[in-house]
Amino acid sequence: MTSTYTDNLGIEKITTGDQAGLWGATTNTNFDLIDEAVNGILAITLASAGSSGSPTALPITDGASSTGRNKFIDFRDGGDLGATAYVQLTPNNAEKICFVRNSLTGGRSLIIFQGTYNASNDFELANGKDAVVKFDGAGGGAVVSQVFTDLVAVNVTANLTGNVTGNVAGNVTGAVSGNVTGNVTGNVSGNLTGNVTGNVASTGASSFSNADINGGSVDGTVIGAASAAAGTFTNITASGTSTLTTVDINAGNIDGTNIGSGTPGAGTFSALVSTGDHIRIDNSQTPGSSSASGTKGEIAWDSNYLYVCVATNSWKRVAVSSF
Repeated sequence: MTSTYTDNLGIEKITTGDQAGLWGATTNTNFDLIDEAVNGILAITLASAGSSGSPTALPITDGASSTGRNKFIDFRDGGDLGATAYVQLTPNNAEKICFVRNSLTGGRSLIIFQGTYNASNDFELANGKDAVVKFDGAGGGAVVSQVFTDLVAVNVTANLTGNVTGNVAGNVTGAVSGNVTGNVTGNVSGNLTGNVTGNVASTGASSFSNADINGGSVDGTVIGAASAAAGTFTNITASGTSTLTTVDINAGNIDGTNIGSGTPGAGTFSALVSTGDHIRIDNSQTPGSSSASGTKGEIAWDSNYLYVCVATNSWKRVAVSSF
């Protein structure tokens, strides 16, 4: 009777009463094939990129050593293949988990499939990357997929390219170039160039080129302490003393406070309106003559006269008297 073979590894199953005196050789071959499947490491040099209709074959041959049976396969080339490379595992009913590496030159990607080619069922391995892939052995509609789509790990020592969805409770040493959806409660020693949707608890110094804070509070710290820059605020509410070097107020009101009460300085007003019943000039001034230095519009007084500068360096006065 004819031997049969396992679907996934192509291991020969000898029929009862068959291969008299040959069981040793067949069994040794089977052990070699199992060894190849469990820990086989293979580098395959692709002769051409191939195509979806004419890919490089990765066969799991019944009863014989073959490239597709190996546990780790490194895909290489002898020079830039000029296009994305295609490889196909056969037969299409073999279920398999395999480690693969794309070592192709020229930045070429690698398309891995099993059944009849369908872009939605293949797996594309980016250049220079490793992956663990699963062949589901579903015949013509077989799907090749990444095993670790939702990886749960205690510690990760590697570069992460892509998005992190979840909480990072340890330390990150290196640059984060994807998006983090979750909480970062450890230290990040590197650059974060993506978005963090969650909480960042920083116990050290954090430097942000730009921060867009749309909610919450910034408490217990000085903003712009070292190198203050311009800022635009819809509303500023200060419960303590605020020191502003320059204030440009183009609208709104200043209520219930003195302006320049400590150290008053010069001010320029397009229109000055007092809703009270007087304006006070605290210090007297006597122009030396009608041609003394002055600016049009200045007002001065002393015990005898009220002075008005009517043009540059041109003063007029009126006497004041008791009543």
